[in-house]
Amino acid sequence: MGFVAHTPPKNFPETAPHLYSDHISEVVTYGLELFNAVLGFCHFHENYKHALKCTLRQSLLLHDLGKLDDENQAILQGRLTGRLPIDHIEAGVAFAETLKNELMAWIIRGHHAPGLPSKKTEKIFSKQLARQVGFKSSPTALRGLRHKRESQIKLEDFQEHLGAIQHTNEFLKIYQNRHREACGSFDTASLGLPDEAVVVRLMLSCLVTADHLSTACYSENRPMHKFHLPQTEWSHRLIRLNNYIEGISQGFEKSIRNQLRSEFYQRCFAGDIFEENIVSCSAPVGLGKTTSVMAYLLRKSIQMNSPRIFVIAPFSNIIDQTVKTLRMAIVLDGEEPEKVIVAHHHKANFSDKDMRQYTVNWEAPVVVTTAVQFFETLAAANPSGLKKLHAIIGSSIFIDESHACLSPELLKVAWHWLKQLGENYGCNIVLSSGSMVEFWNDDELVSLQDKKLIPDLISEKFNEKVQHQEGKRVVYRKAQEDAFSLHELVNRLLGEEDNLSGTEKPSCLVILNTVQSAAVVAYNLSQKLQDEQILENRRVLHLSTSLAPVDREVMLNEVLRRQGDCEWNNQAWYLIATSTVEAGIDLDFQVGYREKSSVTSFLQVSGRINRHDKRSNTSVLYTFTIQPDNGLILHPGFKESIQVFDELWNSLNDSLITLSTLCTTAVRKELSRFPDKEEKSDCLYENEVNLNFQEVESDFRVINSDTYTVITSKDLVDKIRLGVPVHWQEIQKNSVQIWGTKIRKLGLSAVGNSSDEVYSWVDAYEYDANFLGIMGGLLKADTFFKEQSGVF
Repeated sequence: MGFVAHTPPKNFPETAPHLYSDHISEVVTYGLELFNAVLGFCHFHENYKHALKCTLRQSLLLHDLGKLDDENQAILQGRLTGRLPIDHIEAGVAFAETLKNELMAWIIRGHHAPGLPSKKTEKIFSKQLARQVGFKSSPTALRGLRHKRESQIKLEDFQEHLGAIQHTNEFLKIYQNRHREACGSFDTASLGLPDEAVVVRLMLSCLVTADHLSTACYSENRPMHKFHLPQTEWSHRLIRLNNYIEGISQGFEKSIRNQLRSEFYQRCFAGDIFEENIVSCSAPVGLGKTTSVMAYLLRKSIQMNSPRIFVIAPFSNIIDQTVKTLRMAIVLDGEEPEKVIVAHHHKANFSDKDMRQYTVNWEAPVVVTTAVQFFETLAAANPSGLKKLHAIIGSSIFIDESHACLSPELLKVAWHWLKQLGENYGCNIVLSSGSMVEFWNDDELVSLQDKKLIPDLISEKFNEKVQHQEGKRVVYRKAQEDAFSLHELVNRLLGEEDNLSGTEKPSCLVILNTVQSAAVVAYNLSQKLQDEQILENRRVLHLSTSLAPVDREVMLNEVLRRQGDCEWNNQAWYLIATSTVEAGIDLDFQVGYREKSSVTSFLQVSGRINRHDKRSNTSVLYTFTIQPDNGLILHPGFKESIQVFDELWNSLNDSLITLSTLCTTAVRKELSRFPDKEEKSDCLYENEVNLNFQEVESDFRVINSDTYTVITSKDLVDKIRLGVPVHWQEIQKNSVQIWGTKIRKLGLSAVGNSSDEVYSWVDAYEYDANFLGIMGGLLKADTFFKEQSGVF
C-alpha cells in the first residue's frame, strides 16, 4: 500500500484509502488554478505574484508532510486505530523554516485550528521556549505544536513542544524523501512574511478550499471537480435589468418622487463610470437604490470582468427583500433563480446539501449576505471562517445601509480592509445609505494613512433637489418635552385616530428601544381599543424579536399586505415595533413615533414615513422619551447617543446641513463618549497591521451578545426530548434569543443536555404566536411588574 492521506469514510467503508499522492495532486491542481484566477484581479508587481505563487505551490505540496510519519501512517493505513499521534502540521512548518519561507510556515500552520497565529503571541512563546527548554528559533518560525502557545502555559507544555520539534528534526529528511517518492520534487523558494494581513488570509483561503474539497470529494465518493469561475453574463443582466425597470416604470404615476427615481437610475445606468473603485451613494429612501446601484455595479463588473457581485446588508429581512427584487430584475430566461442569486444568512433555506454548500461557499454569480458573514470573513483567522475569502477578490460589492452594518469601533479596521480590496485586490465597492456616515474621510473614525475622499453617485446638484423634496415629504417634531408615562403614551396614540381619519392609508408606526417596552405599549393600546384576536382584523400589530422568526414572518407579511390595496385602505391601524423595521424594508406610514435613541436611527425611521411621497398632507415623525414605569424600561445602551441626539436636534431641521454631515458628526461624537470603544478601535487596527490574527478574529464581532436559544414550540421541544431528529433550521425558525443573565432569572429549563445551551420557553410560560410572542406569556405572569429593571 502507498502512503495514505485519509482513511475510508464511515459511509463508504469499502472504499480504498485516499492515497497521499492523489490528495496532494488534487490539492495542488485545484489550489493553483484558484490562486491563478485570484491573482489575475490583484494589483501586485509581477515578481511578487510569482513569489506568492511559488510559496503557495510549496504550501499545497507540503501541507500534510507530517502524515508521512510512521506512527501516523500506522493509523491512516488501518493497522492501528485512534487519532494521529504526531501533529502532521509541524513537519511542513519545519521544512518552511529550512527554506527561510516564513509565509509558507504561516499558511501551513493555519490550515487547521486554531488557524493563523499572532505575531505578538509567537514572539513571547519563542522567548519562553528558549528560556524554559533551551530551544531557540525565530518568532515567525512557528515551531512546535499548534496548541498551548499562550503566555500562561506550564513547563510540561514546553517540554511537549520540544519533544515534537526534536521528533520532526530527526525524521524530516525521511518525510522529504517519502514525499519525493510519492509526488515528485518540490520548489525551494524563500519569502518573508508580508507586511499586510489580507494576502496571508487569501493564500490560506486558497489552500483550505482545495484541501477541504479534496477531502470532501473522497469522503462522499465523488470525483474531484475542476476549478472554474461562475458564468456571470453581466452584459445580458444589465439589459434584463433595464427592461425590468422600463416595465415597472410604466405603471408609475407622474410625481416629483418618481422623476427623481428615474433620474437617479439613468445616472447609474448610463452616466459616467468613476475611475475610483470605491464610491458612495447617499441617496435617500424611495429612490430605488437596490436596482440603480446594481445597474452601476453591473457596468463596473463588465468593465473589470468581475467574477461576482456581493450585496451586503445588516439584517436578514433586508436580504430577503433584496433577493426577491434581484431575482425578478436580473435573472435571465431559462436560469434557475436560486443558482444565480443566493441568500446567505442564518435563516436561509436550502433544497439540498449541494445547494447549501453552493450558497455558504459563495460560488454563485450574485451573493446576498449579511454584514456579519462578510466582515467576519475578512477578520477570520480560523480556516473554516476564511475558507470563502477568495470569492471576494475582484468582485463588485454593494454595501447597503452601510451606516447600520458596523458599530463605530469596528469602522477603522473595516475601512482598512475595504480600501485594500479596492486598491490591491480589484474590487469595486459602493457604500450606500440614506443616512450615510462618511467615516472614510474622518480621521477620528479611520487611520490617517487610510483616510481618503471618495466620489458619490449622487451629484451635489441632484442632492440639492432631493433634499428639498425630502423636507416636504416628512417633518420632525418633538411629541412633548416631558417623558411619557405609559398611560400618557397610549392616550397620545389613541388621539392620532382623529388626525388619521380621512387620510389615505391611515397608519401609525411606533418604534421603541426595547422588546419589553414595545410589547407593553402594544398590549395596552390593544386593550384600550378592545382589539380583535384574528390577525387580519387587528388594529394593533406588533413586531419584534419576542416573536420567533416563523411568527415574525407572518406578522411582517400582514404588515406588507396592508401596504397594498386592501380593506385597511381607510381604516386606521398601528404597528408597534422595535428597530427591526427601521431600515431597508419597504414600508409606508402616515405618521411615526420613534423613542429617542440616535440620529441615524431617527433618520432611518423617517424613511418609513410617507416613503413614496404620495400623501397629500406632509407627514410627521415625532421623537419622544418614556418614564420607566408600568413595564416601560429604558435601554442603557442609548444614554450617550441620546445626548448626541439632543445636541444635534436643531441641525436635523436645518436644510443647509446635509444628512451625511449630520450622521458622521453624530457617530464621531458617540464614539468619543466611549473611551473603551475608542481603545478597541485602535487596538483592532494595530493588531491587524501587526499580523495578530487571533486577536483580530476574537475582537471583531459585528454582533456581540451573550444570548441563548430558547424554543417557543411545544411540539419541537417534545420531539427533541423524545430523541426525534430535528433540523437545525426548524430550531432557528421556532426560537428566540435571550440573554444568559435572564435564563436563570426566568427559571427556564434546558431542552436535552444542559451543555447544549438550548432552553424551553413553553415549560414555564405561554407563547403568543399571533401577537406578543414570549412577552405575551410574561405580561400574564404575576411577577412581571415586580421586576424593577425589567426583563428585556
